[in-house]
Amino acid sequence: MATTPPTTPARTTGSPDPRDDAFIREVDEAYREDELKKFASTWGRWIVLAAVLGVAALGGWYWYQADRTSRVEALSEQFTAALTKVETGGSTEALAELETIGQSNNPSYRSLAAITKSGLALQGGELDKAVADLKRVADDAQAPQPLREVAQIKLLRLQFDTLKPAEVLSRTEPFIAGDSPWFPIAGEMAALAHLKAGAPEKAGPLFYRIAADERTPQSIRARAEQMAAALGQDVTKIATDREKAAKAKADAAVASAAPAAAPAAAADGAAG
Repeated sequence: MATTPPTTPARTTGSPDPRDDAFIREVDEAYREDELKKFASTWGRWIVLAAVLGVAALGGWYWYQADRTSRVEALSEQFTAALTKVETGGSTEALAELETIGQSNNPSYRSLAAITKSGLALQGGELDKAVADLKRVADDAQAPQPLREVAQIKLLRLQFDTLKPAEVLSRTEPFIAGDSPWFPIAGEMAALAHLKAGAPEKAGPLFYRIAADERTPQSIRARAEQMAAALGQDVTKIATDREKAAKAKADAAVASAAPAAAPAAAADGAAG
């Protein structure tokens, strides 16, 4: 009787051969290693170069910041020394210091030096030099806007008598249209320009506005109030409006303080 050869046991579905898993992992690792070598061969040198440049740029930036701070501190000390010399009567030495500062690349101290020089020039009766120094700041696009405005106002005051009303009005307009802190000074020049141009009906309301503005220095306010009254403006309203504003401000302060005081009073009552 013939015998039946032994059969190979069938592999159970869902149970992969561990040797297959090991083989797949080896192939995957070899593939990744090959891809990494290719990437490093193609881009490695550029990555290293970028890293080196990045570190160099960062170091350069830190050096620039430190150098800039050092330069600003030096200019500050130099400018302070120049002001001290001006106050103690050493104008000649101060001018030399200011000239040096004026040649710097720092627009703030460069502008401060020029404005200070203009003041010294005026003290010495050198109007042309004062005008030139102020114009340098007013026309400097790199100068901080507040310093440019200082120079523009000072320059306009020096040139006021030689300018036509139209030019005065054009140059004061930016300080009048908005909420500029220079409004009282610019507004007074604009109002006077209206009078020179034969337009008192425009000057009167502007003088009134100057007199009513709380930021207006007392000397300018007094002049503006007198001029406004002379031009037919009812300046008695100014005092009334100020009283109303002061009362509203006081009421607001009391109202804001009341909620804070309530818990304290309640705590005192509980303690008693």
